[in-house]
Amino acid sequence: MALADCARCSGKWCNPDVPVDETPDLCPRRLVPGPLAEADRIRSKDPAVKRLDEVAASVETDGYRIWPRVQELIEFSNRLNMRRIGIGFCVGLRKETQSLVEILESHGFEVATVACTVNRGCNPVGQAQVLNAMGVDLYVVMGLCLGHDALFTQFAEGPVTTLVVKDRVTCHSPVGPLLSRYWLKTLVKVSLPRNNHTLHDPRAGAPAE
Repeated sequence: MALADCARCSGKWCNPDVPVDETPDLCPRRLVPGPLAEADRIRSKDPAVKRLDEVAASVETDGYRIWPRVQELIEFSNRLNMRRIGIGFCVGLRKETQSLVEILESHGFEVATVACTVNRGCNPVGQAQVLNAMGVDLYVVMGLCLGHDALFTQFAEGPVTTLVVKDRVTCHSPVGPLLSRYWLKTLVKVSLPRNNHTLHDPRAGAPAE
């Protein structure tokens, strides 16, 4: 199966009002319409998914370019009446986690924190299992190593959100190298030609903008 390529698309074919046969060749709407139809069914029929989706949209709308991520976390949890928050954190960010706990508790939340070194280091599965046992409403990733965050998410028995992504080199701002021409020059292994086939607009007969 060909792989979807939304990254190099303008995004104007995401609208379901645009006929599928007018989308680019590597548009997900063209490649896998079945799974997208199932996603629509889940989003419209599952009340928990529908509610979480609606609240996420409301937080984005109300706090757009106003609230930092920490405040978005507070608003999101409040609107979903999530009172017990579980934090899986890296011990390298213990100080930052303590600040987060202080903030959350000041807003009336119950907070459970589990270090990555619990029982043995690093133990993301153990972190998730401890928080599962404590019945948390929302799981928060706080600077877990790449891969360990995936395991934590896999074993958490509820919604997971990431507050901090660990990147020791960029002070935990991994988007930095994606915006820096110096880092791009270092990281791009081979300069590959752009796949114009991905962006082909069937209506125009030429690559899209």
